[in-house]
Amino acid sequence: MTWPPQIQHLLAPLEDYTRLHAATLRRFGSRAIDLSFPNPRFLSDPRPYAALAALAARSGPDDLRYSPFGGFTPVRRRLAAALTRRHQLPYRWSDIVMTPGAAAALNVAFQTLFTPPDRIMLITPCWMDYPLYLAQLQLGCDLVPAGADKHLDLDAIERAWTPKTRALVISQPASPTGVVHTPAELTALGATLHRLARRHRLERPPILIADEAHRDHLWSPSPCPWPARHYDQTLTVYSFGKAWQMQGQRTGYLAVSPRFTPAALAPRRLEQGMRLSGHCTPTSIMQHLAADLADAPVDNTELADLQHHARTALRAHGLDIPDAGATRFLYARCPTGTDDLSFVTTLATQGILTMPSTVFHEPGFFRLALNVPRADLTRALDTIGKAAAGA
Repeated sequence: MTWPPQIQHLLAPLEDYTRLHAATLRRFGSRAIDLSFPNPRFLSDPRPYAALAALAARSGPDDLRYSPFGGFTPVRRRLAAALTRRHQLPYRWSDIVMTPGAAAALNVAFQTLFTPPDRIMLITPCWMDYPLYLAQLQLGCDLVPAGADKHLDLDAIERAWTPKTRALVISQPASPTGVVHTPAELTALGATLHRLARRHRLERPPILIADEAHRDHLWSPSPCPWPARHYDQTLTVYSFGKAWQMQGQRTGYLAVSPRFTPAALAPRRLEQGMRLSGHCTPTSIMQHLAADLADAPVDNTELADLQHHARTALRAHGLDIPDAGATRFLYARCPTGTDDLSFVTTLATQGILTMPSTVFHEPGFFRLALNVPRADLTRALDTIGKAAAGA
């Protein structure tokens, strides 16, 4: 059995990179500095690990039972209250649907709320698997590049919109660039979506899916505005793994804006979509841990130091880096032009693993995940700078 051509085309860049990644680790072993996938090799904050140990120690049969599709009601109440304080919108417990991470949340949203021939618009560069999920569900996908500064290009969104477009996906903060969309930008986006609904005579305004998986990695002093505050038809996706360095535990949620219309339909459909898709809620203990962490602020002091250090070093080597204020990522323009894979391959021959922007559906850049302490990062940055000078 082979995948359809469209699926094979979307899989190819990451499959190619995965082989390069594995070959580099085999060659260099522990000497490799892996700045590719966001798997930090040092612990910034031990709080979730201590809380998890405490939860496991006191758990009994009632704590480990099946939970309803959507999650335990007390956990959803805690998350709704925390999101109410964050977004300043009156979320109810039923507006929160617990999912095994942001990837499952996105897949459930796509499968539940849209049917072919609906089309979904994505802003590139974007997370690698958005288009893959849409292709698997036979939903249309329109890739719209961000502006030169990696902020939203509203004119490009309007030009690419079609009568069959039903939703737009953005990440806030943007991944992989780390750009934080401003309140004015989000307000203008909301006005644009309403205008497009009128122009194309849509029954209701299109849905905005806001991927907030990186919202707690804000290392700039500027605040992070929330899309749901600026547009009523917003569905928010979140992952606790990204914030607390426990990506493999797969814990997140979907949150339907309290202003979403029809108000009662979307949350219930999402719960049903969990069952239809075969996705279950996070494990019982991870749900309780999510409740414990709901209001805990993340300490980004160390991340801010690494970001400023890396950006200063690479700019000193002449590399072009878009301004940003969030995420554990650094996104830089390749000195080799649009052939980002060749530059990443050159770095891999020296034991430095970075990611080509082709996997994020944009050529000509590379991404660093700040996974290692400052000393190892400095060695990697020196190697990247020398490779850039010789490109």
